[in-house]
Amino acid sequence: MTVRALPLLLVALLAAPTPVSLAQPPRPEPFNIGFTSDNDLFTVDSSGNARTNLTNSPREQQYDPAFSLDGAKLAYVDRGRVMIANADGTNPERLNNETLAQTQPAWSPDGTMIALVTWIPNGDGERPFIEIYRAADGVKTGGIPIPDHLSAEDTQPDWSPDGRTIAITRRSSNRTPPPPQITQPATDRPARQGSTFDLEQVVHTPRVPPKPDVVLLIDISGSMRDELKGVQEQLGSIIGEVKTLQPETRFGVATYAGAENKGKVFTVDIPLTGSVEEAVKAVKDIGLVTDLTSREVWANALIESSTRAFEFRPDASKVFVIIGDEPTEERLVTGNDTVANAITELKRANVRVVGVDSGDAEVGLNSRGQISQIIVDPKGSLQKYVKNGSEQIRTAILDGIKDLDVTVTPMPRCDTGLTVELTPPGPVTGPSGQDVKFAEKFSVAATATPGSTLRCTIEFRLNNEPQARPGHTQTVTVRVADLVTPLVRIDNVTTQAQDGTGATVTYQASATTSQGQPLTPACTPPSGTRFPIGITTVTCTATDPQGNTGTDTAVITITAQNPEGSQIWLVSPDGANQVDLSSRFDDPCGGRDDEFPAWSPDGMSLAFTQDERICTVNADGTGLRVIVEDAGTIVRPRDAAWLPDGTRLVFQSSDVEAPPDLWTVAVQNGTPQPLARNAGQPAVQRLPRLAVTATATPAEIPFNGKTTIEVAVTNSGFAPAPATLTVTMPPGLRGGPAGTNLGPIAPGERKVVNGEASGVTAGEHVVTAAVGTITSQVTVKVLERTGSLSLTLSAGPRPAFVGGDDVSVVFKLLNSSGSTLTDVRVVASAFGCQPDCPVGTLGPDGQAEVRFTIPATQAVDRELVGVVIATGPDENSLDNVAATQIVIKQPTLTVDQQAGPLGGVVSLLGKDFPPGAKLRLGWTTGISETPGEITTADGTFATQMLVFHNDTEGVRQALATALEGTRFGEVKSGDFLALPSTVQPSDFVERG
Repeated sequence: MTVRALPLLLVALLAAPTPVSLAQPPRPEPFNIGFTSDNDLFTVDSSGNARTNLTNSPREQQYDPAFSLDGAKLAYVDRGRVMIANADGTNPERLNNETLAQTQPAWSPDGTMIALVTWIPNGDGERPFIEIYRAADGVKTGGIPIPDHLSAEDTQPDWSPDGRTIAITRRSSNRTPPPPQITQPATDRPARQGSTFDLEQVVHTPRVPPKPDVVLLIDISGSMRDELKGVQEQLGSIIGEVKTLQPETRFGVATYAGAENKGKVFTVDIPLTGSVEEAVKAVKDIGLVTDLTSREVWANALIESSTRAFEFRPDASKVFVIIGDEPTEERLVTGNDTVANAITELKRANVRVVGVDSGDAEVGLNSRGQISQIIVDPKGSLQKYVKNGSEQIRTAILDGIKDLDVTVTPMPRCDTGLTVELTPPGPVTGPSGQDVKFAEKFSVAATATPGSTLRCTIEFRLNNEPQARPGHTQTVTVRVADLVTPLVRIDNVTTQAQDGTGATVTYQASATTSQGQPLTPACTPPSGTRFPIGITTVTCTATDPQGNTGTDTAVITITAQNPEGSQIWLVSPDGANQVDLSSRFDDPCGGRDDEFPAWSPDGMSLAFTQDERICTVNADGTGLRVIVEDAGTIVRPRDAAWLPDGTRLVFQSSDVEAPPDLWTVAVQNGTPQPLARNAGQPAVQRLPRLAVTATATPAEIPFNGKTTIEVAVTNSGFAPAPATLTVTMPPGLRGGPAGTNLGPIAPGERKVVNGEASGVTAGEHVVTAAVGTITSQVTVKVLERTGSLSLTLSAGPRPAFVGGDDVSVVFKLLNSSGSTLTDVRVVASAFGCQPDCPVGTLGPDGQAEVRFTIPATQAVDRELVGVVIATGPDENSLDNVAATQIVIKQPTLTVDQQAGPLGGVVSLLGKDFPPGAKLRLGWTTGISETPGEITTADGTFATQMLVFHNDTEGVRQALATALEGTRFGEVKSGDFLALPSTVQPSDFVERG
C-alpha cells in the first residue's frame, strides 16, 4: 500500500458498517503456577486457565512440585523419590538412588543444587533432616546439621534469591545431653606443624555401674529360709538405694535349687524391670523347696541367665548377684553346666558377678573357691554375711554392687598426622566412684598439611564394654598452621538468650606470631555483639609485621529458654550460621507454629504460615504483617508462594474434608481472588517473554544509498531464554545484519545486532527478523535511480586544539546515475583543494573519496564548503554541495598580576582548553608544585599557583601541558616577575 492510497482507505472504513468487537482476554503474565491435584502435577497460566497435566501418572503419587528459577526444570516427589524432569514433565529421572524417603525438593537459585528432606529411621518412626544434593548427578554435597543443644526436626527448605541462606521450618526442643564424665570432653585449637601440646584428662567413675541390669539369683533350698526372708524384707530398700545412684537401673529375679527338684532347678521369677513394686511382689511370692539334701547347681543358673533367660539392654552394665550357702555341683543338669563353661558365657556376655556367701568355710558358696574363679574376669566381688540376718543380707548385696572395681580403657583414634600418647596408657583398674587421671600429649606431624583439620577421638570405655558410654568420649580438633603464619585462637561460647533478639556475648581471642610475640586479632562479628538465637560462626584474623595472616573460627551458640511449636530458621547452606527468626516475631504474628517459609523475589522478606493465617516479615524479623486470615470463604490459608513481580502471593485454602483451592492476594491491602479449584502446594514457574524489533535508519535511501538495519531482542519476562536470531534480507538490499546465536537473554536484558545495507533495487523492501516464531519486519524504501552526483563531508575532531591532533577532512562522492561522469573534481573554499582536487572519472554507481588534513597550528573558526563538479548528466545539483564548520581553539592562560613577591600566591585563569582534559600546571622557571595537576570541566578553570619563598627571582610564565584527554600544545601565560619578599613593586605595573 502506497501513502497516496491511505486517505481513500480511511474514507472506506468510515463509510462501512461498524463491526461488533469482542473484548480480547488479557494476555497472561509470563509465569505459570504449578500445583498438586488428585496426586498428579498440573500447571495453569497466570489467569488460572490452560490447565495442563504434567505427570499424568496412573500411580497417583506425585506431589511437592518445585520449578528451577529459570523455569526450565521441575523437581517433584514420586512415592518418596525425588524426580527431576523438564518443566513440561517430560524425561523424568530420579535425582539419586537413596533408599530412604525424600520429600520437599527446593532448587538453589543457580539451578545447580537441590535441598530436600530425608526421612531417617528413628525408633518406631522417622526424623526429617535437610540434605543438599547436586542436581546434575545426584551427589550429596552436604546437609544442615542440628545444633548440639537442640533435638529438632527440619523441613520445608527454601533458598534465598542470592543463594546464601536457606529458610527452613524447625520443630525443636532443648536437648539435655548426659553430663560429661570427663573433664575435657571437647578441645578445638590451632597448632603448628611439628608441635606438641598437653592436656590432662580426668575420668569420673560411677559408684554403681552405669545403666545396670541387675539379676538376683537366689538359692531356694530349705536352708535359705532366713536369707530369702531377708531379701524379701530388704529388696525394696536395696533397689531404691541403687536407683538413687543410677536411675536407669532394672532388676530381675531368678531362683535355683538342686537338680533333684524338677521344675525348680532354675526359674525366672520376674524379668528385668524398672518397677520396684513388681520386683518386690515377685520376691514375696517365692517359696522354698523342702528337700534339704539336694545338691545346688548355680553354675547352671549362671549359664541360663547369661545366655537366654533375660533380655538385657544392649548398653546395660550386667551384674549377677548370686545368694547361696553351698558350692555348685557340675554336670547334673545338662552335662555342660560347669564352672568353666559358666566363666566362658559370663565373659562373652560381659557379666560381672557378686557372690553373697554365708561365710561357712566348709559348705559355703565359695567353700571350693568357685566364686573366686568366676570374679577374676570380668572383675566381680565376694561379700560375706552373718547367717540369719536380713540387714546383713541387704548390706552385703549393696556392698557387692558398689564394690565392683572399675576398669577404664582409653581407646584413641586419630587422623593421620596427629597422634596422642597417654600416661598411663591403660587399662587402669581402681575402686568404683574414684577419678582416674590421664596425662595426654598430642603431637602434630611436621608433614601435616597447613590449613587441614585433624581430629582425635578418645573413648574411655568402662569394664571391657565394646563402646564408650555417653559422656565418656573426648574429641580433640586441631587446625594445622604452618611455621610462618600467626597462630590465632578463639574458643566456642554457649549462653542463654536474654530475650527474643538473642544475647550480648563478650569472648576472648588471642594471637601470636611465629616467634611467639603477641598480636591483636580482629574478629567478625566482634566481641560485645548481640548474637541472635541460634549459632553464629565468628572468624578472627591476625596479621604479623611481615604481612602473614592467620585465621581461627569459633561458634557462638545462643539458646532459647523454652522453644515451643515450629519456628522459621535462617541457615547458611553449610550450617555454619543458623538463626531462629521466629524468636523475634511479635504482634500481629507472634504465635507458636510458624511454617512454610517462602522468600520474596528480592530476598528482602519472607512469607510464612502461622496457625490459620499467612504473614510476611522482613528478613531481619521486623515488619510483621498479616496478609490473609481464616475468614469467610478463606479456610485454613497456608503454603504461600510469591508471584515473580513480588507484589502478590498465591496460596492454598482448604477445609479439612475438602480438597484445597488456590487463591491469589496482593501483599499490600489485597482481597483474595480465586485462581484454581482442587489445587494445592503452589509452585511458580517463571517464563521468559521475548520480543523482536527491527528498525532501519534511514528508512528511505537513494538508489545505491546506505541504511543501518538494527534488530533488538528484549526479554520482558521473569526467566532467561536462549535466542537464535535469523534475519532475512530481500534481494533489493545488499548487506545488512547476519543471523546469530545470541545466547541466553536474561530478564530485562536487551541484545542488539546491526549491519549496513545498500539499496540495489528501487522499491519497498521488507526485512524480516525472527527468534523462533517471534518476528518483526521493517520496510526500506529505495528511491528510483537518478542521474545524480552527490557529495557528503565529514571533518574531525571538532573542535581541535592548537598543538593537538590535526583536523581530518573526508569528502565522499557517489555517482548514482547510470551514466559515466568525467572530469570529476572537488572545490573546497579556503582549505585543501584550491583551485580543486581532481577525482577523474566515476562510472555508474561509482564512489570515491577525497581526503586532506588541516594542521592544528593556529586558531580557526571558519566554515568549510565543498562543491563537486563533473561533466555528464546530474539531475539534482542540490546534493553537490556539502559544508561543515572547522574549529581549532587556542587554549590561554592568564595571571591576575604581572609581579609579586616570593612566597606569594598568583591567581590563574584558563580558557578554551579541552573539556574534561587532565593537565599539569607549573612555572617555566623556578619551583613548581607537585603534582600540580588539574582536570577541566567545561574547558575553563580558575586556580591558584604558589611562588615558593626560596624560589628563583626574575621573569617567568605559567605553563600548562596535556596529561590525559584531548591533546593540545604547551600553553604559556604572559610574563610574571618574581621579586624578593622585601621588595614592594609599586611602580612595576606602570612600567608594563
